[in-house]
Amino acid sequence: MHKFFFCFLLFCLHLKADVSPIDLTQEELHYLHQKDVYTLCVDPQSSPFEELTPEGIYKGIIADLVEKVARRLGIVVEVQQVLTWDDSLKLAKLGQCDILTFMVPSEETHKWLYFSEPLFIDANVWITREEHPYIEDASKLLQESIAIPIVSDLFTRLTQAFENLIVIPVSTKEEALHMVSTQKADMTIRSMIAAAYTIKKEGLFNLKIAGEPEGYANIIRLSVMNDNPMLLTLLNKAILTLSPEEKELSVNKHIAIKIEKGMDQESVKYLTFGLILLATIFIAIILWNALLREKVAQEVAKNSAIQNKLFQASKEAEIGRIIGNISHQWRGTLAKIGALNLLTLVQLKNDQPLEKTFVLKQSEEIGKLLDFMSNTMQDFLEFYKPSKHQESFALLKTIEEAKSILEAKIHKSHLTIEIEGQTHIHMMGIKNQWVHIWLNLIDNTINASQKNGIENPYFQIHIEGYTIHIIDNAGGMPANIDHHNEMGLGIYMCMELVKKHGGEITYHSIENGVHIVIQLSPSR
Repeated sequence: MHKFFFCFLLFCLHLKADVSPIDLTQEELHYLHQKDVYTLCVDPQSSPFEELTPEGIYKGIIADLVEKVARRLGIVVEVQQVLTWDDSLKLAKLGQCDILTFMVPSEETHKWLYFSEPLFIDANVWITREEHPYIEDASKLLQESIAIPIVSDLFTRLTQAFENLIVIPVSTKEEALHMVSTQKADMTIRSMIAAAYTIKKEGLFNLKIAGEPEGYANIIRLSVMNDNPMLLTLLNKAILTLSPEEKELSVNKHIAIKIEKGMDQESVKYLTFGLILLATIFIAIILWNALLREKVAQEVAKNSAIQNKLFQASKEAEIGRIIGNISHQWRGTLAKIGALNLLTLVQLKNDQPLEKTFVLKQSEEIGKLLDFMSNTMQDFLEFYKPSKHQESFALLKTIEEAKSILEAKIHKSHLTIEIEGQTHIHMMGIKNQWVHIWLNLIDNTINASQKNGIENPYFQIHIEGYTIHIIDNAGGMPANIDHHNEMGLGIYMCMELVKKHGGEITYHSIENGVHIVIQLSPSR
């Protein structure tokens, strides 16, 4: 609605400007009324700036602006019907043109013409093929060719300014564009508006605007004979009243998509309404999608928090079993230490001599047992500690830590764990989450082997690059498992943790056991 009101306001200002004459002195009014019609000589083939149709109609961006100038001066302008720009020049030199368009100020033209203030300014730009990089400074290009119309006022300037370029003279601006499109030249220079118009009209869609040379603007002025300074003064007064909005409206009018012939005003009205409605719907969809994305982001964050809590809760659920394992391991270790210590005490009480080698051996054995207890507790603490820290770690190290935590249970169940293949592989991720994975998998195998009465259970790990194969003989997986029982929760945790590390885990039943495949991403 705001956009519609703004466009309507511009339209009203545009109408107001067209009908509002400028203030003129009595002398200037007297001068204008001396002639009923002022003749205008134009370039009949310079679309979209100006052209003469086969029916003799003068149209284009400059045609619109000249019409506004004439209205504000209150004069009638009549276009000389010519076929070429050369025809207009001939008429001008014969004194049959009061006003000319598209003449370029130069030492030669200043001898017989006066030039107005800029009527319209458009940037000249470099035109290249799509694959050509942006041109920051054309003077740094090496051995590149540029096609320039030899009749163009830019031909001499560019030839002198860019000696590093190979200049290819051509007859017309259109020929220059086609040479670039067909790879016969690397670039050309053209008015930005004219280039956009011609590229669209000719279907040269492999071309693009690749930069704008500084100081080469395309300035369009009106000119009059140098014996008519009063007309120049009046033209300048009118030109200075033209607003940027008026010029922009004219540009949009002549380079916008044309409506097919035969479409009446009613159809145009409905088409415009339909486009506005579609734009409104499109904006509403964008806003709705933005709201949905925000909502999804919030839900993902919540889900991530729940998953993290679930992972930690799963670890906490194993604490009782793990502490039981550690307690069993420590009881055995402490019993060994106690036995060694008791033997030493007995010898001391009975005044038996203690050999140095015996004491050293006893001390070393006790030290190893204490190190074992310390390492077991450290592995347990590393596993239990919540972590989000991404690091590089050896996959084999996480297996060894899991084995250390479950050593008592592994020993009691007579489980054999074999590790082969590329055991040196390193990963990037959260280390203690992989310890969690191995704890779940090994513990599931132990529990299943005990339940199914397997006498010599084994747990084989084979690492091949980023694929890990795990095979056991614990009797296979139950037909129905869910997250509410111990095994189901363990499997679910493994799948989620592997997924978090960019991989996937699959289970395949085999004879008397299960084959687990963990497929990791190479980036991990």
